[in-house]
Order: sequence, then C-alpha cells, then structure tokens
Amino acid sequence: MIRDFSTPAPARRSRLGLILPFAAFGVLLAAYGGYWLWMSGEIRKTADNWIEERESEGYAITVDRLSVSGFPFRFTVRVRDPEIIAPPEDGGWRMAMPELSASALPYNLSHWIVAFASPAELDFEGDEGTSALLATAARARVSLASSRAGTVRAGAELEEFRLIEREGGDVLIEALDQLVLSSEVVDEDRMRIRLEVRGLELGPDQLDERTANAFGRRIELMRTDTTLSHWSALAADANLASWSESGGRAEIAMADLHWGNARLGGEGAMGVDGLLRPEGRLSVMVTEPESLVAALVAGGVVSSSDGEALRLALMMAPRRDQGVALPFRFQQGGIFLGPVRIGEAGPLTGQLPSPPELPDADDLPGANP
Repeated sequence: MIRDFSTPAPARRSRLGLILPFAAFGVLLAAYGGYWLWMSGEIRKTADNWIEERESEGYAITVDRLSVSGFPFRFTVRVRDPEIIAPPEDGGWRMAMPELSASALPYNLSHWIVAFASPAELDFEGDEGTSALLATAARARVSLASSRAGTVRAGAELEEFRLIEREGGDVLIEALDQLVLSSEVVDEDRMRIRLEVRGLELGPDQLDERTANAFGRRIELMRTDTTLSHWSALAADANLASWSESGGRAEIAMADLHWGNARLGGEGAMGVDGLLRPEGRLSVMVTEPESLVAALVAGGVVSSSDGEALRLALMMAPRRDQGVALPFRFQQGGIFLGPVRIGEAGPLTGQLPSPPELPDADDLPGANP
C-alpha cells in the first residue's frame, strides 16, 4: 500500500480555545457575585440609615429581622414583623404586619416594588377617637420610581381586600375585588392620578339608609383620570387648606361610576372651599336617566316632587350618544344633580396622615452610576 502524504492531517483544536469562553463566563459570574454581595451590603446599610433617620424625626420603628436576598436576579429587602408608629405631628398613626418586602432589579435601583403581607394592623386618630383596623388582602403592593427630584411615579394594586375593626368586628369594607392606582408627576407642578376600582362592597353600616336603599352597598366600577394642580403645595405637608389657598384644583378628565341603577360618566374640576368642603362642578352623562330617578325616589334620597323636577331637567337636558348631560355640583355643603339637592358634603380633614419619607434614588447605592 502506498501512503499519500500530499494531504495534510487535520489540525488539532487548541484546548485554550475551548477553555477561554468558560473561563470568561466564570470570571464574569464571579465579578457579578462580588458586585451583588457588595451592593446587598450597601442596600442593607441604606435601610438601616433610613430607619435611624425616621427615628430621629420621632417615628418609633421596630423590626424582628431585616435581610437582603434575591441573588442573582433581584435585590429584595425583607423585614419580619415591622411596626411603625408616627409622631403626633404626622398623624400619630400605627401600622404593623407580619412581613414587608421591597424588590428592585440590579440594573434599576430607582424602581422598587413594595409588598405588604396580610393581615395588617392600622391605627389612626379620627374625629371620634382612635380607630383600630385590620386589613387583609390576597395581594397588596406599591410601585415607586424615583429620580434626582424625588419620587416621580407611584402605583398601587390591591386584590381581594377586606377591612374590619379589630375590637368590635364591624365591617368597613366587605369586599374589594381589585384596585389599581397609578400616579405620575407631570409638567408645571401637576400630579396625574388614574384610579380604577372594581367590586367594592361597603360594610352594612357604612352608608346612610337612603343611599343604601337607592343603590345598594356594592359599587361594580369606579374609574377616574384626575390631575392635581399645585402638587408641591399638597406634597409638602399633606394639608388640604394650604393646597386650596395656593390655588390647588382637581381637574377630572374622565370619571365612570356603575353603582346599582346609576350609570354615570363625567368630567369637570373640583376643589375645597374655606370650610374644606368639596366645591366644584362636573358635567355628568346619565346613561339610564329613568332608572336613576326611580332609584333616588324609591330610596328616599329625593322626594317625589324633586324626582319630577329631576325628570323634567333630564328631558330638557342635551342628549348625546353616551346619554343625557346634567350638571353635578358640590356647593356650600350641598350635593346637587341638576336642580335637585341629593345630599350633603361635610368638611374634609385638613391634615392628611403623612407616611414616612421614602429614600430618593440618589440615596440608593448604584442608582445613578
């Protein structure tokens, strides 16, 4: 046999070429692991500093355990058995729950998702003394996005929510199927808020008898798209009086309500008067006017004569594809639908409970590389 030496033997593959990709991946993984460990320590330090700062402002904060987990896909700050008690100047409220967690992706530490475990205890001072409440939910979480200017976007989500009094067991909210809230700071010092509530059933004693008879205790749908002007004045100390004095108004671009026989939609603007009562006007579209008037009369919300006046106003009102347009007004403590007074509006609280200040994105390590 004659061997042919003209064709060279195939070159042997370099072992280095096989090893390099795996070595590079190993180095990258080790570097990321080191970064994650370092950043988790910095996040833990930021959380501890936040607690110390709030305590220096008068808050009482206790936790059973605080840890950072989630490697390799996220950072999750998990707090066991947290309890927060606000100082009297911030409302004196108290909140406690089995667990509180906040998660963020490693490449976006300016956006955190905060989840609340159930049940949560809520205590706050009201006009009739201290209210001690117990809240349960299948899901309760808040989304917070920050920039150098502070929190610029926030959202909230609730599912299968229920609220009762801890001691007497009185039911405030029998059921809330779903709540979705989103808010965003837009130009010219305005905050845009979009809210959708589905399946809200109030407790047996939370509505006056006439309203409950007219519409029932369950609101199938409540949806609104509202922009608050002069947002910085309201965000500064959550005080409605100072916000109103600065010219603050709620501009309602869209509102929908499906409650019993009420099928309403509208738009307009609202504020508060000198006594902190709601004040403003909406243009309301009544989808089923006769059913609405019949429910108001049957429930005793309006008298038979007022019902006839309301029917006459609906007959004369402009008709559109969506229904009949009527003015809905809050004026001098009264609530008016067209020419008929259908209820009373008392003063709103002047000082809203203020939550503890959240850390800005600049305060979080690695948020602005």
